[in-house]
Amino acid sequence: MTIQQKLDLFTQKTMESVNRQCLEAAHEIQNAIKTAVSETKKKARKEMADRVRIESYQLERESNKKIHTASMAARRDLSALRKRLTNELLTDLEKNLRHFADTPAYKDFILEGLIAATTSTLTANANADMLKDFAIVQLMAKDIFYEELKIQIEVETAFTVEATDEDFIGGFRLISENGRKIADYTLLARLKDLKIV
Repeated sequence: MTIQQKLDLFTQKTMESVNRQCLEAAHEIQNAIKTAVSETKKKARKEMADRVRIESYQLERESNKKIHTASMAARRDLSALRKRLTNELLTDLEKNLRHFADTPAYKDFILEGLIAATTSTLTANANADMLKDFAIVQLMAKDIFYEELKIQIEVETAFTVEATDEDFIGGFRLISENGRKIADYTLLARLKDLKIV
């Protein structure tokens, strides 16, 4: 083999080795790029998922605040409406009761109520005879049927009728001689029992 052939063979082998090393380096670089791209994508996806989660949480908090604020405003409005309607109802009811207290049916209502009240009160009280002898029926002085009711109650029962300046819309109270309230059958007390007042 001549020097030229040896040189050509050496050049050829060197070139093959360099080409092989270049191919291996290119594959390594390609694999490194693929790995870097894959890790960058994973990192970007994780950062994006974290950002979406944080923003979703913030949006949810803001939405919950808005819902809570709207709910509180609705409750205040509902409470104000309930109060206004209750006041209107109470005003209408009181007006109707005062109108009723000016009708002849009211006088019958008082007499029937007095009979029922005294029966239940006397039955429930152990000292019934004493209560019957000393009980006072208290009516409003401004009641338009006061005089008629006073005469009728005192003639038909053993009760004494007494006037009060207190405005309890209508009805009556049973009071003991010492001033203790035995039973309250006023229209105002009935409204309070209904928890309207």
